[in-house]
Amino acid sequence: MAKSKNGGTRSFIKGRIGSDVYSVGKDGKGSRQQVVRSLAEQVSNPRTESQMFGRMIMSSTMQAVSGLAMIIDHSFDNVPSGQPSISEFIRKNYAAIKADATAHPANGNKFGLVKYQEKGAKLGEYIVAAGSAIVPAAVVASGTSLKIALTENTLTVGGLKAALGLSADGYLTWVTVDSSLGVQFFRVKLTTSLADATAITAENVASLFTLEGSIAPTVSLSGNNIMFSVAGTGLNQAYGCIVSEKVDSRWIHNNCTLTLLGEADFTADAALPTYPTGAAQFLNGGDL
Repeated sequence: MAKSKNGGTRSFIKGRIGSDVYSVGKDGKGSRQQVVRSLAEQVSNPRTESQMFGRMIMSSTMQAVSGLAMIIDHSFDNVPSGQPSISEFIRKNYAAIKADATAHPANGNKFGLVKYQEKGAKLGEYIVAAGSAIVPAAVVASGTSLKIALTENTLTVGGLKAALGLSADGYLTWVTVDSSLGVQFFRVKLTTSLADATAITAENVASLFTLEGSIAPTVSLSGNNIMFSVAGTGLNQAYGCIVSEKVDSRWIHNNCTLTLLGEADFTADAALPTYPTGAAQFLNGGDL
């Protein structure tokens, strides 16, 4: 921006000449002065392929955030709940998705990538929780169930409590990102007043637990295993189990990275070409 005590052509002028805009202002002493500023002749966003690659990674990350928000806004120990926890998810998973897309642009990818303006979380080996809690050895997650494996000698209420090793406040949460159903989850809590010596049977097993979530599992006894099974999940999904335990008035969780089952669409080679590249003028729809 230029300033002058005299105006253009020896008088103060106002208006635009070419790419220069003239106006009249005042200096620090209150005296009038000519002010000239230049306008950018073109406002554009180059939208290079490198920039679009970064936007593809961020879009894929944020679609996962949208789907998993109810889980990830409080699942990282030593990080405050809410936005700080979500930011931790973004930090960890953006780096993982970027590294995967770079290393596996055509096949063998562990994360699906969203196409331009596509909505919905893609499958991926997302880090959904991090902390010091331990998943009980008896607990096994799969794509269609959560299993508590007991033995013939421990098939009692007391044996179940010992196998879980959780306090009265403890939970198990099964979560999946399914290619057909989207994000689904259910939470299991052991709640029973039965004596520890009570045998677990097909008739009483469902009454031992409180279940909540977006999907309702069927509780059954299969041999010596307590099964929480879900129907309708697809062949392509990513799943995991999160332990929640209350210790000294604070909640802790385990390290949980979702296990990928099947294929994660799309690869970088498939998704990236859908992102527009080249100059786009601002007034004609381009970004800043």
